Amino acid sequence: MIRYQAATPSQSAPPPCHSSLVDRMASDMREMAFAGQNVSTETLVQRGWTLPTVKRLSAEAIARARRQSVRRVA
Repeated sequence: MIRYQAATPSQSAPPPCHSSLVDRMASDMREMAFAGQNVSTETLVQRGWTLPTVKRLSAEAIARARRQSVRRVA
């Protein structure tokens, strides 16, 4: 007999793929911007992103890249 154990709250699920892709795209955008390169659809495609992926994730990735690039001085 096969018994399945229910997941306990202590076991956390890995982050969704969507969030991971947005993080990677935001990281690429920040890297390109700090290197003085233009960040556009064409340059992201040259870095290996597909056009449909860029169109789908770019708005979130731009917002995330901007949030991560803000320097807070207290």
